Amino acid sequence: MEKIEKKEIRVDFDKKCGRIKPLGCINGGPRSGGYDLPFDFSDEFTEMGVPLVRTAGAAGEYGLNQYVNIHCIFPDFDADENLEESYNFLPTDLYLASIRNTGAGVFFRLGEGREPYSRKLYTNPPRDAEKWARICEHIVMHYNEGWANGFKMGIKYWEIWSAPDTAECWSGNRQEYFELYRVTANHLRERFPRIKIGAYGARGFYSLNRLDASEEMKTYVPFMQQFFAYITNPATAAPLDFFTWACYTVSPEELALHAKYARTYLDGAGLRRTKSIICEYNTIDRGDTPPALRDSLPSELGASLIMAQKSSADMLMYSTSDVYSRANSLFSMDDHITPHHYASYNVMCNFARLYRLGTAVDTGDDSRKELYSLAAMGGSEAAMMTVTRGYEGKLEIILASSPYNTCTVSKTVPGGTRGKGTTYRSRDVDISSGRLILSVKKGEVYLLSFFSK
Repeated sequence: MEKIEKKEIRVDFDKKCGRIKPLGCINGGPRSGGYDLPFDFSDEFTEMGVPLVRTAGAAGEYGLNQYVNIHCIFPDFDADENLEESYNFLPTDLYLASIRNTGAGVFFRLGEGREPYSRKLYTNPPRDAEKWARICEHIVMHYNEGWANGFKMGIKYWEIWSAPDTAECWSGNRQEYFELYRVTANHLRERFPRIKIGAYGARGFYSLNRLDASEEMKTYVPFMQQFFAYITNPATAAPLDFFTWACYTVSPEELALHAKYARTYLDGAGLRRTKSIICEYNTIDRGDTPPALRDSLPSELGASLIMAQKSSADMLMYSTSDVYSRANSLFSMDDHITPHHYASYNVMCNFARLYRLGTAVDTGDDSRKELYSLAAMGGSEAAMMTVTRGYEGKLEIILASSPYNTCTVSKTVPGGTRGKGTTYRSRDVDISSGRLILSVKKGEVYLLSFFSK
């Protein structure tokens, strides 16, 4: 008779582990689909409890020439940057309003979107860095101080450019970007001492651990090292409240490794107070199957969220919400009428439950590549997300110092119709004994909600 494997997860409600981090942030707002943004996933954003929306890549392929980018807001670089009529704020106003209507905040990228073409129109270094900084100043004024019939949104995070370490996003050399950052960051710090200023959407640290890292990937880390050396040199010093970097990986362990590297390097460069933000995350691989249709995706996403919480990263942003993007594994609207939710959307909603509760609770060490768990409590309730990425068998949940006697269990199983997955729920499970035993299979994602009746 084959022996059934058994593992345990011990949840200790007396051991608090800090706050649940804002890891459910997203690149791109709830509306996308081209020039007139026909697809609206505002309800989904609200359900996912998205804390912040990063505006890099906003509004999709066609919207890039209407929204957010500097050339969209200030179309004639020769115009007077002090005059209201030199700016075209309206499309971006509407775009940001759609974000704020979901309850999310704005993480504003000042710069230009990627141009994967031989001829660059907008990703060239600005002819006048000082004027470009003043244009950015007026954009902040419009959204935070009400200038030019604007708003008082209180946008905290302002990112100067994204991915200047790639030819698609910056056609100049490294020194030109470093100087643009120095001029702009110092100008904005003097003008707006309370906002957070940072950069720069680094493409990642894949050369640290990937034997097959491309030649371009090998340039990312030296670019970062030179940038930090530049802004910490007294002669060229500039503020850096946060450092943004990307990680596209199917491995939660690689995500954690890169988070540790980013924090270690920041601290070593004397930037201990600089936040480390994963500004673009996804589990895209090199296969032909769209990520949303891979059965492994929900467990990869869930495990990565848990690993990010337990890492030194301060924030994580999923990429992307654009319905037309192959990378969007949350939802689609292929028939242009009915929203379709993928299984990974449920995973994001599960994490939102923990984020809303607020306080992380100890669940012991994760069995890497097999089991991952994260618990949170707040008020009179608690919840735990468990991912059985590579484990199959009996799973015993031991609830230490538990004030709860009842729980509900929600299980998301991958696959189903077009990657939608299947969700099973059982209610009012008695846990007065302090124990709960589940029969689990690989690739499942569980949400356990605890309360007392």
